[in-house]
Amino acid sequence: MAAAVVNTSRTQPGRLQRQQMLEHLRNAGLVDVSAIARAELVAVRTGQPVEQVLNQLGSLSDEDLAQAYAEVARCEIWDPAARPIAVDPTQLGVSVDFLRRARVAPISAAAGVLVCAACDPLDDEALSGLVFATGRKVTVLVARPGDWRRSFEAAFADPKDDAPAPTDERRLEREVDLVADAGEGSGTRLVAGAFEAAIAAGASDIHFEPRRNDLRIRLRVDGRLVDHRIVSADLAAPAVSRVKVIANLDLGERRLPQDGRTTFVIAGRQVDVRVATSPTVFGESAVLRILDRSTVPLDLDLLGLSAPVVSVLKQAAKAPHGMFLVTGPTGSGKTTSLYALLQTFAGSPKKVLSVEDPVEFHFEHVAQTQIAPNLGLSFARVLRSFLRQDPDVILVGEIRDPETAAVAVQAAMTGHLVLASVHANDALAVLPRLQDMGVEPYQLAAGFRGAAAQRLVRRLCPVCRSRRGPSEGEAAFAHSIGLPPPLAAFDAVGCPGCNNAGFKGRTAIGEAFLASEELLRAVADRSAPSLIADIAHRNGLGGMAADGVGKAILGETTFEEVMAAVNG
Repeated sequence: MAAAVVNTSRTQPGRLQRQQMLEHLRNAGLVDVSAIARAELVAVRTGQPVEQVLNQLGSLSDEDLAQAYAEVARCEIWDPAARPIAVDPTQLGVSVDFLRRARVAPISAAAGVLVCAACDPLDDEALSGLVFATGRKVTVLVARPGDWRRSFEAAFADPKDDAPAPTDERRLEREVDLVADAGEGSGTRLVAGAFEAAIAAGASDIHFEPRRNDLRIRLRVDGRLVDHRIVSADLAAPAVSRVKVIANLDLGERRLPQDGRTTFVIAGRQVDVRVATSPTVFGESAVLRILDRSTVPLDLDLLGLSAPVVSVLKQAAKAPHGMFLVTGPTGSGKTTSLYALLQTFAGSPKKVLSVEDPVEFHFEHVAQTQIAPNLGLSFARVLRSFLRQDPDVILVGEIRDPETAAVAVQAAMTGHLVLASVHANDALAVLPRLQDMGVEPYQLAAGFRGAAAQRLVRRLCPVCRSRRGPSEGEAAFAHSIGLPPPLAAFDAVGCPGCNNAGFKGRTAIGEAFLASEELLRAVADRSAPSLIADIAHRNGLGGMAADGVGKAILGETTFEEVMAAVNG
């Protein structure tokens, strides 16, 4: 397939080809009818082609868009590695701003022919303008939007682009890709830039925080919030409006919190995003939770937990019935561990049901239910319905009230395996926590099978970490949990590989135990917590702090991270 040659004399430009594009997308099953209908509404308002809107909204990947353009426009797809940008626009008589607005990159110019890469090879107005301005024939390669953006900015980036001053807002408004309105366009680029930065940094959340004089955008990377950008307060409303558009939220409702979700397509893979907005005194704030399943290995052996904890989890998954609980504070990876347990049932003949708030990842082998409190669909109500559906395994996203606890224990006592999370300080604390919610000791003795607790700590960069001897405080911490003085400790240093943070990713520290007959008898007899703890430790409960110290000695994390996680 050759590069397309721009024909400035054709009388039926792209309308027919635009229609062919939509037909191709429908026939190939690349987008569904509802996504096209939504994109058409936005396209009417913005003047953008529908297929471009589909791409901007995340319903159509860069690769699929480029392949469709290549089919319809009969041109090749640009490979920036093989054919980099090698033309100075000023020598052609065109400006970088024009090329940026048109999303065109000049590749080569020889023998009166200009070869360009264009994100939209059907944009006759822009390409004809390029022919007129340069006086050359123009042949077009179709560019994936992401390839074009990275290559163009690398070739023609303005150093001021990294921190635009208020005087740069007019330039930003001219470069909008999706929305014609100036304010909304700036918000669109702001949200897109924040999302790209979050994906590149491996962030779990994006925070848009309006303040009196500005809008602060922060990313949560490895559990810590870091500043991404601080921009004019005028961009706060457009940015949050853009977030609402992509999450199908009510643009007109600014007085009440709203929740939604959407999906982006990044490098050919789907990334789910959960969105929450909330009113503040300086405008609406928004938080985007990034749920990228490809970065979260739902495999017990790959979670970073120590071998004894993984062994307990695997044994729990094989139990025919009973209740196994996972505990930890918010953001400790409880849901990931529970999902890894669910993944062990893939391909098995067991019927697996889950009730969650919210459903974060989707499984083909699990019937997942999202609670809806405003409709009266609570955890307890869904659980009661589950008991009439002959399940083998039930996942409860969180046991948070006496009613849910009672139904979950009932399910565990009647031949079902119940996996659930509950908030408690450690693995043993789940027992008094359930009793506080009204579960009787004899019920626990009949249905309880064990528990695990975990925390997430930042993982040291293996390239730049620095080994040293332990400090007095670190030795004292090890002694306080019954361990000998550590042989070594490590510090974070920082290098280009970890963006000078000294840490790269996170790992889990945890503890877990399976309930023995002796422990269950002690629970039924209402024995002292100290006796129950002694029994659990004799049966293999090692302690989360000891697990963390072991990882600190090996250089996987620091003592400071472990102490903060255990004591915080």
